[in-house]
Amino acid sequence: MRAEAMELDLSGLPEELIFLLSLLGGTSPDQHLIRELGAALDWDRFMKLAMHHRVYPLAYIKLKEAYAASVPPGVMESLHRQYQSNTVKMLHLSREMSRVYERLDEAGVRTLLLKGPVLAFQLYGDLAHRTSKDLDILVSPDEVERAEDVLLQLGYELMDYRALGNWKKKSHHLSYEHKEHRTQVEVHWRLNPHFSKSYSFEKLWERKRAVALANQTFHCLGNEDQLHYLTDHGARHGWFRLRWLMDIERLLPQISGTRLRDVLKQHGGKHHVGQALILSSQLLSAEIPGELEELTRDAKARRLADQALFYVSRIVQLNPVPEKSVAWHYYRYLFSLMSTRQKIAYLLNKTLPSSRDALLLPLPKPLYFLYYPLRPLLWFWRRFRQQSA
Repeated sequence: MRAEAMELDLSGLPEELIFLLSLLGGTSPDQHLIRELGAALDWDRFMKLAMHHRVYPLAYIKLKEAYAASVPPGVMESLHRQYQSNTVKMLHLSREMSRVYERLDEAGVRTLLLKGPVLAFQLYGDLAHRTSKDLDILVSPDEVERAEDVLLQLGYELMDYRALGNWKKKSHHLSYEHKEHRTQVEVHWRLNPHFSKSYSFEKLWERKRAVALANQTFHCLGNEDQLHYLTDHGARHGWFRLRWLMDIERLLPQISGTRLRDVLKQHGGKHHVGQALILSSQLLSAEIPGELEELTRDAKARRLADQALFYVSRIVQLNPVPEKSVAWHYYRYLFSLMSTRQKIAYLLNKTLPSSRDALLLPLPKPLYFLYYPLRPLLWFWRRFRQQSA
């Protein structure tokens, strides 16, 4: 049954978003309502929302199956083109994922795949039903350099500036791009950038899940670790893309409440999970397993769900840098996600110089110690430049 979660105030949502949510969730509109809405909907805005939220493959499938005759032909044609383009891209990503994973395995680098084609297959049963921008892999912190060697041999280039020796502590992943076909790969050695109480790679590896795809076996996070990671990721990004909530809705039937409670007891994050459950229930009519309903009654989870609705209801970009109109709102929201311990760790980490400081103000190596007293000035300078841009 559905959880009796906080009733979010959805009155401010545009009709086009409400219609999109009804398509994606468990309460698809009937033909009569489609015909009524057809004349009133701003279909251009509907397309912008479907593209922004990265759910256009599912929107196309739902409309094609039952409502194509009631939708303007131009909309269906545009959705069809986007669907085909995404299919080609996902097939390419899948092939490249296979190549990268195989070479890492040959080099003895244990690899857990995050999101991407494997998640599309695991949750949707079809690569074409989900979009992915790049490939995300998780490796042990001790194996990052070996993973990088493999990627460089495959034709990838490091896209991040790495000057100071504390880059593993300051960040949680590095980005690479292939010199020819421009495929992007992110190598993670930690799941969360904000120094939360993270799992060790060894524990994640013990609980890994094997997924068979195209005659090859890949390893990804176990279901409960996957939910913990996806809710943490979605919360940090304000759930500004509905695609992430769709992932939660699809993953829920595979979750063991007992194992999830153990994960949350050890590593925290119940507020993020509760927030995701509330949003999934209210926006997508997701069925919340009875053993997880208590998480939707958490007061902080309810506040966070209400805050995230601010981003869900807008076409807004928060990553990699939040757009100027919502930047301070987002930073306050991001800080509210953290526990007291996480806030202290986050603030302490901000006092440490980073490679971005060295990029902004290059200094010879003997003078690197100056980055410590200059850190506050350089941080504000960089923020000012970002906001001006």
